[in-house]
Amino acid sequence: MKILVAEDDFYAAGLYKAALESNGHEVVITYDGQECLRQYRDGSFEVVILDYKLPVVDGLKVAKQILFANPEQRIIFLSAFATEVLADAMEELNKVIEVLPKPFEPDVLVEFVENSQ
Repeated sequence: MKILVAEDDFYAAGLYKAALESNGHEVVITYDGQECLRQYRDGSFEVVILDYKLPVVDGLKVAKQILFANPEQRIIFLSAFATEVLADAMEELNKVIEVLPKPFEPDVLVEFVENSQ
């Protein structure tokens, strides 16, 4: 599976990449929302994993732009915010977006990506 990850924490991004790649996935890492959108336009991804709080362009705005381009795109938000708060913010997207609350172990992310298809 080809996966685009937007995570501004370099350490966490490295852990996610290592865990996903060890299970055979191809992973592209970006560190801000603008870079994520640029990579998204240049590639084809089965899953986009977004940190809710991203520099330059926040995760919610990134999700809106991605879903405008591809309404069927699978998006997983990673957030330390309460799920209810995040759900309220995402309600305007008119799409069910998966949420994985932080903190979590990298193997939980792999399981989430693979089992929620």
